[in-house]
Amino acid sequence: MSGAAASGTAHEPQAAGTLLSARWRVTPAHVRALGLGVLLVVLGVVLRRPDALVLGAPLLVVALWSSARRPTTAPVLRVRTTQPLLREGQATVWRATLEPTPDVEEAGLTLLPTPHTAYDPGSRSVAVAVDNHSAEPAVLAVACRSTRWGHRRLGPATVALTSALGAFRWEPEPVSLPAVPTVPLPDSFTARVAVPHPDGLVGQNRSHHPGDGGELDQIRPFRFGDRLRRVHWPVSARTGQLHVTATHADQDTEILLLVDAMHDIGRSEGVDGSGSSLDNAVRAAGAVAEHYLRAGDRVGLIVLGARDLPPVTAAAGPNHLRRLLDALARTTVADGTVSDEKRLRSQLRHHVSAGTLAVILTPAVSPDVLAHAVGLSRRGISVVTVDTLPAALATPDIPTERLADIAATAHDHPAETRLAWRLRLLERSREMARAREAGVPIVPWAGPGTLDLVLRDLGRRSRAPRVVSR
Repeated sequence: MSGAAASGTAHEPQAAGTLLSARWRVTPAHVRALGLGVLLVVLGVVLRRPDALVLGAPLLVVALWSSARRPTTAPVLRVRTTQPLLREGQATVWRATLEPTPDVEEAGLTLLPTPHTAYDPGSRSVAVAVDNHSAEPAVLAVACRSTRWGHRRLGPATVALTSALGAFRWEPEPVSLPAVPTVPLPDSFTARVAVPHPDGLVGQNRSHHPGDGGELDQIRPFRFGDRLRRVHWPVSARTGQLHVTATHADQDTEILLLVDAMHDIGRSEGVDGSGSSLDNAVRAAGAVAEHYLRAGDRVGLIVLGARDLPPVTAAAGPNHLRRLLDALARTTVADGTVSDEKRLRSQLRHHVSAGTLAVILTPAVSPDVLAHAVGLSRRGISVVTVDTLPAALATPDIPTERLADIAATAHDHPAETRLAWRLRLLERSREMARAREAGVPIVPWAGPGTLDLVLRDLGRRSRAPRVVSR
């Protein structure tokens, strides 16, 4: 983690951070020392007890000396995080910077824990002794490594400064900085097969029509209007007649990613452990988007069931990948309420233009999502369904310790939970079989090459006559 933290501080922003404010307040220790010292000295004088004087005089002297050195200036303390954006596994530093001041002797910082975050130091607490003779500011830093995608706040944090001998404390209210987005770390993905229906103007997909491109179609005789740079001189010299090279046109297409966020099945252990169904869907969507955007295609995104997350319109370019990853990072699982069901039905009425390749990433436990995939296929849209359910949970023989990943009541009713999950898997298998019979391919996510065989079959099917519903 120290290496990640070091890399996180290499490109720190120039912003000064959030300035904290508070007032110097006397500490209970100082009050006790002053009161006990006065009491012992008075008792020693009145009762003529030298032992009471011996015990009370040092406390009274220290208390009076600390009161004489009461802080008079307000310290300048700024807090910030060094990285405004992270990827899974990267780290930022929660940093507090104290400008040189003569009244501060010690400074301390403590962060409250945040889910899916690892800290260095592990106690989330740091303290430093302030050198009043140094011109350099004192720095309190805790490295925070984000292990899962999402928007999360680090902290809140408690910062405290103490004066000489701990007599006075400067402690502002617990501070929370803006949430640091963690975009998903896309899995490795490549597709060597072109999409079935390229319909754009430019791109790297081979079209079925001739035109300017980079893939050879045929060598044919010269026609009026052909460019001279297309002349194929070896064949022309051999036949005695001008021949030119004809190529296939290169076109782009639209990729629509539909991420099923109605359910999140499984345990999410972050980037270093096993993932849930929503983890697999989000990371797979990021990988597919990154691959096709690099190929020059247009990619859009709809998160099914997500609240306050509008669809991302299809576009191309590297900046669009940032928008897609940020939208995926803000994905939250639905609560399973009636409003979520209404929102899902509204999202499933979205318009899909002809020639679009729809990639649906779902654990296949929602009948509405599979029915939507079948409906798109019957309209002539190329549809690929990616099964994101973890393989360890796709079997009825689940270990007892993994039943809690499916239902919160598994510890109290393990037998009932196992039986209910077996019945749900049977229903899932039946719904997936119906979808396959309707022409919707369903493949498990396997990284590179996951969609190759499916896209090849869709390309062959697209060149065959078929009946579609309008």
